[in-house]
This record gives sequence, C-alpha cells and structure tokens, in this order.
Amino acid sequence: LDYMQLHICPCAPAPVQLVKWGLFPCLPVYPALAVSLDMLEFVSTLFVHLAPNETAWADALTSFLARQGHVFEAQ
Repeated sequence: LDYMQLHICPCAPAPVQLVKWGLFPCLPVYPALAVSLDMLEFVSTLFVHLAPNETAWADALTSFLARQGHVFEAQ
C-alpha cells in the first residue's frame, strides 16, 4: 500500500488532486481510497474481451498494453 498526504483547501479539493495524479477517488468528498485510472481502464478492457476461454485475459492485457505504447509481436 502507498499512502499520500493531501493538503486540501477550497481551491484544491481532494478528488481533483487525485484525478490529476491518475487516481479515481472512492468518494466525492474526503476519499480514503483511490484506484489507479490505468487499472480501471484495464478492467474495462478485460470485460470487452472477456470470453469463455483461457485467452481472454491475455487478449485484454495485450490490447491494454498496446494502447500504453507497449506492443508485443505474436509468435
């Protein structure tokens, strides 16, 4: 677990600061937990590629990483 300390004021609410750091706050006011936006994107990609076979996870991961700039050659 990583912890971060926020300095909250009316001009910089916690959710706004978290989103700028690439995190999705769990609550709109005083969030105690935030999830990586990249991880949320990966999970949504997984559900798009979800199939009743063992390659769904690998296809979703390959697609997600390709959008991040990491391209793998198929063998």
